[in-house]
This record gives sequence, C-alpha cells and structure tokens, in this order.
Amino acid sequence: MPAIHPARLRQQAAVLVEHFYDPPAFIRSLHHLFDFYTERIHPTSQASELPALLPAYRVRPPVLRQILLELAPLIDEDPESGLVLCDALWEQPYLEFRLLAAGLLGQIPYTFAEATVSRLQAWIRPGIEDRLVEALFTKGVACLRKNNQTALIRLVEDWLNEPDLFYQHLGLRLLLSLLKEPEFENLPVFYRLIQSLTRTCPARLRPDLLDALAVLAQRSPNETAYFLRQTLAMPNSPDTPFLLRLSLREFPPEIQENLRNLGREFYNKPRSK
Repeated sequence: MPAIHPARLRQQAAVLVEHFYDPPAFIRSLHHLFDFYTERIHPTSQASELPALLPAYRVRPPVLRQILLELAPLIDEDPESGLVLCDALWEQPYLEFRLLAAGLLGQIPYTFAEATVSRLQAWIRPGIEDRLVEALFTKGVACLRKNNQTALIRLVEDWLNEPDLFYQHLGLRLLLSLLKEPEFENLPVFYRLIQSLTRTCPARLRPDLLDALAVLAQRSPNETAYFLRQTLAMPNSPDTPFLLRLSLREFPPEIQENLRNLGREFYNKPRSK
C-alpha cells in the first residue's frame, strides 16, 4: 500500500466527489481509489484481527475520512442525492463501501430521520458483519443521535418488540449507544423500554442488558436502584434477582448493601404452593 500523502489524498478525494450526482461513476472511481490504497500484504501487527466476512480492500481509515470530509458540503446541499449515493455504496459487497455508506448516512440531516431509520432497518439483517453494525450505531446515526433521539428511541422500541432475538439484541445495542450520550437525560424512557426484559430475559440477551444496567447505575444510581426494586416486586419476574445480583458492583457501596439485603429478602420469602 502506498504511503498516504495528505495533499495527494485530498486531491484524489476531490476528484472522486465530482461524481456525487452519478453514483455508477462514483462507484467505479471509488474502486480505483481503493485499489490504489489497498493493503497487499497483511502486517504482522494485524494478524490477530478477525477476517472480514465481506471482501475488503483493507484501506486505512484516513482514506475513508477524507472522502467523507469532501462529501459533507454536497450532503448539506442535497441530502436526497446523498441518500441515493448511500444506497449505491451499500449495494456493493465490499466492507469499505458499506463503511463509507454508514459514515455518509450519519451526515444526512436529521430532518430526513424517516429515510435514515428505514435504511437501518433494511441494511441490518441476520448475518451482517458486526463491525458494520458498530459503524451504523456510531457513525451512521451521528446526526440523529445529536438532533433527533426520539426517532432512534422509536427504533429501539420497535426492535425490542420483535419476537426474533436478533432484533432484540440490536435494540439493546442501540439503546446502549444512546445511554452513553451524556447529553441525553431522559433516563425514564430507558427504564420503560427494558423493564419487560429485566423481568424475563433470554440468556443470549443478558450480557447486553447487564451492560445497559451498568451504564444506568453509573449515571443515576438511586434511580436505577429504585427501578430494580420496583421490578423485583412485580409478579412473574424470575430473572430480576439474577440481574440485580450481577449489577451490584456498578452501584456505590451504600446502595449495594441495600440491594443485597433486598435480594436476600426475595430469596428468603416463603413461596406460595
């Protein structure tokens, strides 16, 4: 792979984005650009990296960043054409093309929330490469996460209400990415979304749910402890004690002791026969 010279890369990216309104030409030029920067030999330092499920050029991140930087003004000027280019990029069965589509989607203005969410729903399917899910839940929703979190919360709720565990897992992952945003202060909506799973949680979803509870406990320990107490008191909540016990270490010591005593009371309570 040739060394990345910033001035040359800026010039190459500027030439590429001249095809913004002609997606087939953009795709052809992008293949040539990626081929120029492709990594022909895997370096030893990356030998432990998981192999891509999709074919990959293995170009370095600065190449993708520069292309997105050059595209940003055009996206602002014509988001609809940006969405068309997003779709064309995602149709290409190459890792970098889809990573670029994810980054481009995150630049689409929040006023196009419905179009952005519909692509998340269409693109994320069973078998998708995990690093693409990660890219979509970070870069791909960047604009919505900052300006229209309501649209993302609705998507979380839709996925959590799906019977398929794959989509419930997606819902929890997206929820966790929102929870990590310090600007988002409406925590009660998250308690509402996860209460059903906190009562009865399939084993496959427990790590994701515990991650969400950990962030909630760190951000608002008293409110999260109250939520767990409420859920524990509900009938038909067989998994709540287990989740409570594994979440204890995320709370301050005084709250830990209170919750630990609550768990003991639950287990010592006489069961109706």
